[in-house]
Amino acid sequence: MSVPSTKRMYRRIPADYIGYCLTQYSFQAAIVRDISLNGFRIEGPTNIPRESVITLQLWLPDGDGVIDVEQVLVRWKKEREIGVQIVTLSNEADYRLARHVEERLRQSGIRYERVDGRMKRSR
Repeated sequence: MSVPSTKRMYRRIPADYIGYCLTQYSFQAAIVRDISLNGFRIEGPTNIPRESVITLQLWLPDGDGVIDVEQVLVRWKKEREIGVQIVTLSNEADYRLARHVEERLRQSGIRYERVDGRMKRSR
């Protein structure tokens, strides 16, 4: 089954965070290479098929804790990387992820504003 291509709606932030991918049968360490409010690019897990639904634990830097993402869908897979889209996320985890991304954008010096619930680049 082919997964349709979609245009990204959220800005991706470069990252180098510890993560863990949990499937029904395994628990795999990973490195989260970029993050957005809609998904992640993850390096490490090699045996997770496309279109799988897994759980992701994202360890934020600087002791900011762990964000548990209950369900992510594996949208694409390359040799040592997968791209996942968030399917199910608790309100608390959603809030913490949004705050973290917003803070990282602020630190980068790029100006963004919230428009219709999404972060858009200011002009």
